[in-house]
Amino acid sequence: MSRKLKFFVVLLVFCGFTLNSYAQLLPSFAFAGGVTAGWHFNPVKNLNTELKNAGFPELSESGFFTTGGGGFIDLPIKSNFLRIGGFGNGFSSRITKQVNDTLKKDANYSLGQGGFSLEYIMPLGSVIDISFGSKFSTGTLKIELYKYGNDLGNYTNSFNEFQSNGSTGNIARTYKSRFYTVQPQVGIGIMLRKFMYLKIDCGYQIGAQNTWRVDNDVEVTNFPSGIEAKGLVLNVGLNFGLFIRD
Repeated sequence: MSRKLKFFVVLLVFCGFTLNSYAQLLPSFAFAGGVTAGWHFNPVKNLNTELKNAGFPELSESGFFTTGGGGFIDLPIKSNFLRIGGFGNGFSSRITKQVNDTLKKDANYSLGQGGFSLEYIMPLGSVIDISFGSKFSTGTLKIELYKYGNDLGNYTNSFNEFQSNGSTGNIARTYKSRFYTVQPQVGIGIMLRKFMYLKIDCGYQIGAQNTWRVDNDVEVTNFPSGIEAKGLVLNVGLNFGLFIRD
């Protein structure tokens, strides 16, 4: 966890302790934030076909572990709440293959995104609530491919490759594509303490994706289809802050 995120969580806990002492003077609402972890079942079958054809190892097709964080505020609507939030999360996976004694091939696959969420919260008593809503995000899907020999770690050898106009055995490519998604989801919230709230969500991410670009922002017009930022998403968040319910 970064220092800024740690500071944010500590600040929310402090505010929660302080403001809970004056809860009877305030209307029903909530203000909280924290960390999240989850699993993104992002489909990689088409990507694995391309990797296999190029002699790279294949990515796991069982999904990717995600981490992130965010915050939200609950606004009362009669006996229920409208929740407005912000979030950021992502995943990264690295695979490597020793082709022979002098050659390796690596592939890094990653997704990073951020955005906002809108949810309708229905309390089922003072401890449990259910939610219906959606997340809206933008981010970048990235594929990094590397083929290199044992001499890559030598500065003189690697830098001299730029001085030469001939071919080289060391190749690196970075493909990126910006995406825009919507993620309908349902969830359940549990008040563990007056200032601590556990949230479990299940949603499906869909959206649109820009043209793929490689290295120095060069457009790739014939990039293979089916490599997208979508799929089933499961998230668990632990939030700290102020929770006031009538």
